[in-house]
Amino acid sequence: IFSPALVNEIRGGFNRIHITFVPQTLVDTGALGINVGQTQTPIALPSIRITGPGLNLGGPAGFPSGREVTTMALADTATYLHGNHIVKFGGEMRHVKHYGFSDDPGTFTYPSVAAFQQGLGNQFAITLGTQAFNAYVNAIGAFVQDSISLGSNLKMDLGLRYDYLPPPTEQDNKLVTFDPTSRSLLQINGPGGFTQVTKNGSDFQPRLGVIWNPKGDGKTVVRGAYAIMVNQSNTGYFAGETGNPPIVTPLSAQANGTATSNVRLDNAIASAGAAAGAAPTFTDPNFVPSRMQSWNVNVEREIGSMGVMAGYFGSHGDRQRIPINLNQFVVPGGTVRPFSALSATSPILPGAVLGNITEQTSLGSSDYKGLWITANHRLSRGVQLQGSYTLSKSTDTNSYDGTLTAQNSFDLAESVGPSDFDVRHRVSINASWDLPFHGNRLKDGWQLVVVEQAQTGNPLNIVTGITTITGINNVVRPDLIGPLPAINPHPNNDPNGFPVSYQWFDGQTTVCDPRIAAGTAGACTSSSVFALPYNAAGVAHFGSLGRNPIYGPGFGNTDFSIIKNVKLQGSARAQLRIEVFNLFNQANLGQPGRTATVGSTSFGVISNTRFPTGDSGSARQIQFAAKFLF
Repeated sequence: IFSPALVNEIRGGFNRIHITFVPQTLVDTGALGINVGQTQTPIALPSIRITGPGLNLGGPAGFPSGREVTTMALADTATYLHGNHIVKFGGEMRHVKHYGFSDDPGTFTYPSVAAFQQGLGNQFAITLGTQAFNAYVNAIGAFVQDSISLGSNLKMDLGLRYDYLPPPTEQDNKLVTFDPTSRSLLQINGPGGFTQVTKNGSDFQPRLGVIWNPKGDGKTVVRGAYAIMVNQSNTGYFAGETGNPPIVTPLSAQANGTATSNVRLDNAIASAGAAAGAAPTFTDPNFVPSRMQSWNVNVEREIGSMGVMAGYFGSHGDRQRIPINLNQFVVPGGTVRPFSALSATSPILPGAVLGNITEQTSLGSSDYKGLWITANHRLSRGVQLQGSYTLSKSTDTNSYDGTLTAQNSFDLAESVGPSDFDVRHRVSINASWDLPFHGNRLKDGWQLVVVEQAQTGNPLNIVTGITTITGINNVVRPDLIGPLPAINPHPNNDPNGFPVSYQWFDGQTTVCDPRIAAGTAGACTSSSVFALPYNAAGVAHFGSLGRNPIYGPGFGNTDFSIIKNVKLQGSARAQLRIEVFNLFNQANLGQPGRTATVGSTSFGVISNTRFPTGDSGSARQIQFAAKFLF
């Protein structure tokens, strides 16, 4: 404290997350007669996939893995009072250290159970070497904010923040990038290691807020705010470049078609050679941190013991991370790519054929609009009640930024649609009641608590299994040639009358193939809704159906608790609880099958619930608990 009008505050923070993911079973694979080329012992069993019945055995791919993230921060804030102004200014420095790794136990693929029993695999793939990422990043920010009192019932906040957010530095020189200009793979090995990203996230971020109390009695308050905010990029965004050769070596073997397949558990590594081509991942040199504009206007009103708020909230995001396939086929369904092979002068894998090239870009965008209504009944006569309703719409180019999801990487606007997590209507209510029983320790301290959640469903992105257009599975959508199918949920029962699945919409008779002649099963008719994106000559194209056009089942859940508080000596007390999750055992269905194929018996069919057993919203669970508070 320098004076009654000037106060300075310094804060420091340290946080470390250390977590590893190790398969439950680690074995000496050599002792089991399995040779995948990995030398460490014990390791996870290789992943074994039997495609016919869809069985997965063995260990999970990509494990063991882990990460350690250390964050240190130092912040200084000064507050200065002057007249009707409260001025705050200061800055912050952050240092983030990120180490992560993953290994690959290998993957065997068998066409059938019989082939697996005979040891006749048709494919083996493994990435030898540990994919490790050891990076750090420093960031600095400064701000100034002025809270101005413009009278007894009006206040305005003005602020400005500046952040310098450089890309991370990889310390062990394990980043390998793709250079489109020279068609080369380049290992980045400058002094101390650095990324190839040339732009820094240096941004000014203005803030504005207004609070108005029209009558000056505090019972009605109008609030409004606008802000631009920039988010520091996750250091892990750049880790994909540690998975390029020669840091790790992808190997694969294909079956030789003989009765004694070369893809066997005991010798697959001997048949596996370096992949004939390359499918590198790299980061756009112009990659910048994401930016968000956010605004809201709301009115709060006190009505007796109730507080009610109604408001409009919106946001627009740009410069958001979205991966694209830089080597998407030039002509959909063709064979020509922008980059056919690495140049003969590439320092790494010269002349290697190029497949998909994943480029991490900051070309994504998002929008959100929402009406929020909340009500809060303060504790009165032992009853407390809170409730909220949200009507909202969220759209974006992609909702989860880690994988290739765009149908057309060269036209991202075509991928704008409802967010995968979009929910149009959501209601939440929670209440507690202190029962008015008194007189002795048995009667005192009883409490009932109920929590109710209900919402409409999330959208479903309908795709085809076509990969010849983009080289990527599950991104090409069909053509829409009729009205979207009506949502007509009903159970599909087995011969004994027990439901085995749930039909959300008719997917078996609504998909057609333009390549099939008229009058033949699967040909397009006036009743068809989805057409595979081919013309009559069999040339593929991008489908006309928009992203996420159909919404799946909603969600509902009621939790109920009976609580008994028992006073002990002094301030200590015990609490006995009976908690029932999903009180009414409501079935919360998962999403329908989304792959459109002719005659499919799974398209539009729900075969699972929304959550695994044990999660919120799964089957009814009853829990008994005791707590001791002091």
